[in-house]
Amino acid sequence: RSTPGSDSTHQRTAAPQSGKGGFDWDALTTPSSGQQPLYQDEPKKPAGFDEEEFLRGAKAAYTRLNNAWDKRDLSDIAQFSTPAFQKEIQQQAAEDKTPGNTEIMLVNASLLSVDTVGDEQIAQVYFNVLLREDPSQEAPIDVREIWHFVRPASGDGTWKLDGIQQVENV
Repeated sequence: RSTPGSDSTHQRTAAPQSGKGGFDWDALTTPSSGQQPLYQDEPKKPAGFDEEEFLRGAKAAYTRLNNAWDKRDLSDIAQFSTPAFQKEIQQQAAEDKTPGNTEIMLVNASLLSVDTVGDEQIAQVYFNVLLREDPSQEAPIDVREIWHFVRPASGDGTWKLDGIQQVENV
């Protein structure tokens, strides 16, 4: 099952000097030969992009998708997803007709990037969530996913969920 919100971004806490943890932070964060930095404190995003507002909406989508999925309410999911995602979720619903009972306990979300590709703007959000999919579970499980949202490159229109990528726990 593919489902996944509170703001939590990973910040580097070590000082950028050699010796702290054995890393040369300047070498790791300084681009060479015109490449993007290997480490970025800020996600890639267009000027004026309201990250806080976007993440608030992404977390709302996370909760809404889980609630709709538990009820197998595919028409609700269609309100905020692309046709390709709807097709995938319809296939999953056909394979698993059993309604769920997801209890979301904690949702952390962080913006990974916002890019323009062709005529679409694509945003990636990392979710790290604690949830319980069954009331009989003693402990909640940790779910990590990257959600892909799209909208027209013009910036007009609402974001639509286009895909969910599972992140394996390491």
